[in-house]
Amino acid sequence: MKQLLKILAAFILSFFILFDIYAAENEFLSKGLSYYQKNEFELASAHLEEAKKLEPRNPRVYFYLGNSYYQMNELDSAIVNFTAGLDYAGNKGPFFFNLGNCYFLKENFKFSSDMYSQAILHDPLLFDSYLNAGNAYYRSGDYVKTITQWEMYLEKKADTPQYKSIEKAIAYLREELERTAAEESGIDRDTGLDADLLSDVMEDLEGLINRTENLLETSEKPIDDLSSEEIER
Repeated sequence: MKQLLKILAAFILSFFILFDIYAAENEFLSKGLSYYQKNEFELASAHLEEAKKLEPRNPRVYFYLGNSYYQMNELDSAIVNFTAGLDYAGNKGPFFFNLGNCYFLKENFKFSSDMYSQAILHDPLLFDSYLNAGNAYYRSGDYVKTITQWEMYLEKKADTPQYKSIEKAIAYLREELERTAAEESGIDRDTGLDADLLSDVMEDLEGLINRTENLLETSEKPIDDLSSEEIER
């Protein structure tokens, strides 16, 4: 069970990245985005803070500034910028999604799950919101809602290569719920899952973490080649 907690805690680190960068109208924004793509987040945040002074209503500035602070583990600053960006964003879904990630890492799992719900409400294609909401419910000990969210994720992303791994995790949680109910009723019941099978599930989930992180950050196009409509997840 501790191993499952450890894996799912890391699971949330999948971070939604918008690669809708357009030809920046000011030098600070252009340089900030360039540093961001090079993973030089301190330099990126410094330039984007200056860009925000010139374009205080540009949602991209807030989004990438929030991402930069997130990558530096300055979660409060990330939250401030993601929240401010909501006032100007056309698609608020990615902002809510990243707010969910921030609050998860701050261990405010209730608010985190609320943010993921808002993300899917504003952008129905953000299927990873179901996955991460399930993680938040798991950390708060609500296995029923965890199962519901993960099942919704599998329904929406039936082609995910991790389908069987998540399905096994769901089966394990169902067994845990049944075992708890049996104990409360005085019935002696095992989980029905042996240690080897559970270990396999954990290995699959750990592989899922890495693939998710890579999937959400793939963009080999240079900045000038990306249009404002392009969003890669």
